[in-house]
Amino acid sequence: MTIAERIQKLLSEAEQGLVERENILRLLFLAVLTRQSTYLYGRAGSGKRSVVTHMLAGFKGLSVQTYGRRSFNLPTEPANIILFTSFDSGFPPMTSAINAVIDEHLAHELILSGRLRPDASLSQAGISDSIHLVISFPDSVSPSALKDLLSDAGDPSNYAISDDLKITPAEVQKWSEEIEKIQISEDSLIILKAIAVECERSNVYISARRWRGLAKMARAQAFFAGRSQTSVTDLLFLSEDLWGKRATSEAIRKGYTDGLYEFLNAYAPDPECLRKTTQELLISAEHYKNANGNRYKTITINGEEYISYSITVFNEPITLFAPLSRVGTNEDFHPLNALHHEETRAKCNFMGGDVCKISIDSKAKRNGMRASSIMQNNSSVSNSTPVYEDYAKLPSEILQTNDPEIMEQNKLGLQNAHEKLYEVITQALQSLKSLKSLYTNSSEFQNDPFLPMRPYKSYMDMILKRYKALSAFCKELQQYEAAIAQASTGIQ
Repeated sequence: MTIAERIQKLLSEAEQGLVERENILRLLFLAVLTRQSTYLYGRAGSGKRSVVTHMLAGFKGLSVQTYGRRSFNLPTEPANIILFTSFDSGFPPMTSAINAVIDEHLAHELILSGRLRPDASLSQAGISDSIHLVISFPDSVSPSALKDLLSDAGDPSNYAISDDLKITPAEVQKWSEEIEKIQISEDSLIILKAIAVECERSNVYISARRWRGLAKMARAQAFFAGRSQTSVTDLLFLSEDLWGKRATSEAIRKGYTDGLYEFLNAYAPDPECLRKTTQELLISAEHYKNANGNRYKTITINGEEYISYSITVFNEPITLFAPLSRVGTNEDFHPLNALHHEETRAKCNFMGGDVCKISIDSKAKRNGMRASSIMQNNSSVSNSTPVYEDYAKLPSEILQTNDPEIMEQNKLGLQNAHEKLYEVITQALQSLKSLKSLYTNSSEFQNDPFLPMRPYKSYMDMILKRYKALSAFCKELQQYEAAIAQASTGIQ
């Protein structure tokens, strides 16, 4: 029997009689095996005592000290586990005893259990940085689980753990040494770095000891699953609310989500980004094909060439700037105004040539650009959808027709756009294969002993959603390929 098989069987036996507390039990087991001090938070009757009892039954030969509110005779030698029930941050004898256990290293594993909110109580007791995990118990069970709760399956005393499966202190020590040899994968580092970035941005403090603890929990999950390095799935527990402070939980969850998307983008870019890139390249190819080699009078704004057009709206002289790169295209776009900002009250379209059709927002056309600018600041007006009306078709000022240099630039530009479009197509098809491989490989982890199933399902759904979106985009590429072929007819 492998370690993975043994732990999985042990956990399956230990969770008998626990209804909708199975994931909590597994997380507590992981915390004990990696020696992460833990606060079990929940109302009376939420199952804290049952989960601790079932967890302890999975070990043999442990020295366990339990304290309530009466006596705090602390051990002279370190115990394997010290448990404080009915944790009360307003009871000085208890908080003094807890701080002594922490400061004097009197326990390999410290577990607190209570009903006080962790954010306030742990800070009041002065131990918020020493308690690495906060495991919250739900107040009740779901309606779908009520039948199990009211049957023998919901009896916490109705369980038995085989003696040959139980874990000894010597095994915990041996495994702890082996766990440290597990490598943190590059994929895992992407997520951990994203969490660090978000915590720094949010001014959230995470101690070096807690970072090492999180890494050890990830290593332990890989070890007990029989892997030599961590997987992204070994960090899925970071999506849970385990930190006791709202700001910390939000920062870690945000960093985890950002990191997960960054990891996924390494396998397959966001289809919307690929679609946007493809459309921009098609517009670029259309420009180079239809620009006719003319040299136009332009001005440079932020490193890009623009053609200027002057119009009069409601007796106001207005100057608009359209990018030279749009000449020859058929797409609507917003020009720049005199301040070189995007002018959303106007639209331009070169209609496949070099004559610029200008459309103006109907409100600006009736009231003038200055008046309409004031009206835009009114929320009731600015939320309405603009209606554009054709205003003028203005020619572009040509300095030279059929300029050989411009014609050569257009030819090279068309070739470059053509090559980049096929690169996008190749990337999309390759990403589809990568996502399929990632999904298949990740499916193999579904039987890992400590895998949290709810975050795992969300993770797999995220991969599947990206795969379906990318697959739909690849079908669109058939249309793009036809457009590329048509755009490439100008290449000699």
